[in-house]
Amino acid sequence: MFSIKLGLKNLTRQKRRNSITILVIAFAFFIYLFLDSVMGGMEQLSFNNIINFETGNIQVAYPQYWEEREELPLENLIYLNQDIEESIKNIDGLLATSPELRFIANLNNGIDEIAVIGLGILPEKYNEVYTTQQYLVAGSIFSPGESKAVIGKGLAELMDLKIGDYITLLIRTKEETFNTIDLEIGGLVNTPHPMINNGIVFVPLDIAQQALNVENGVSMITIRTNKEKEITPIIDDINQNFQKKNINIKAYSWRESAETVIAYSAAQDAETAVVLTVILVIGMIGIINNVILSALERTREIGMMKALGMREWEIVLVFMIEACGVGIIGGLAGCLLGAAGVGWMVKYGYDLSYIGGDMSLYGIPILDKIYGVWNLSSFIFIFFFGIIIALFSSIAPAYWAAHKDPVKALYHR
Repeated sequence: MFSIKLGLKNLTRQKRRNSITILVIAFAFFIYLFLDSVMGGMEQLSFNNIINFETGNIQVAYPQYWEEREELPLENLIYLNQDIEESIKNIDGLLATSPELRFIANLNNGIDEIAVIGLGILPEKYNEVYTTQQYLVAGSIFSPGESKAVIGKGLAELMDLKIGDYITLLIRTKEETFNTIDLEIGGLVNTPHPMINNGIVFVPLDIAQQALNVENGVSMITIRTNKEKEITPIIDDINQNFQKKNINIKAYSWRESAETVIAYSAAQDAETAVVLTVILVIGMIGIINNVILSALERTREIGMMKALGMREWEIVLVFMIEACGVGIIGGLAGCLLGAAGVGWMVKYGYDLSYIGGDMSLYGIPILDKIYGVWNLSSFIFIFFFGIIIALFSSIAPAYWAAHKDPVKALYHR
């Protein structure tokens, strides 16, 4: 009990040094919590962009097509009929569906040509699943059967196109013959998704089907679900309905389409671990330095305590209590600073116009601001992490101090 009281009292003996150590720990923790919030915000934004612009919550396709979906084949398409439609509709948690026909094309503006992805859609259904229309910056979406296209602002600037200009899509049909689709630019979009902005050409589904000679075939059906519903039970219900009708079509989660992004997210976790290691080193150096300096200043005091009968472990406990106190105060200060920084990022975000604005041009899914997210587990983890680091970092120098010969310590000058 005496060792604990002495350790706590020692916190106020070297106020300047302890304050500096506390500030170093607090700043390191603030950096960790702030970066964790920003990276979490970017991860959440990336996942939202995938769902809102690329995959919906669920995709329905033939397994053979799914395996080759990156190549955008015109084989193993879904040919819509009553059985397929009935297998999907009236499922609890399902909000909307959108049939899509994806194909490879070359966009020609009469002078230059560039490879793009063509996307045949039904505008009304597509807008129920995706949020792309909210980012329409010029013109309007087309109607079924209308020979018009919607392209990204980035692609329009690259190909020197504007509303009312005409383009030609050079395509290869299902029979491997060449065909063209002549379209007028009817609308421009500028979304946080780089692929939508720079490489997608939206066309009416019926025009794409006719040009590709696939009848009423579609590559897949994308589905929007209720945010409050888990998608796994919905996927199971859809697959069970297909099995009952002996239809070899399956439903897939958006996560199965976003494997690359999820892998990148795992890489970010590794980066977080590196940051945590740096904080670990900073914390250890600060605590070890603090304990060693305290021991050097109190050499005679340590000799006196040993002469009065205090055992080594009791002297070690004094230094450990002092170090833990520094760790706790530094951790609390760091968490308070982190809460202020994270709260500001969550509420106001950071305006990217200060560093160039639209980051989607560089493949980063952000148009104007970057926001953070709250991660309570990070606050809890980093606080107790700081206490543990303080505790273990103090043991070695504390033993070094306590192991001094009491006679030599008393006559130390």
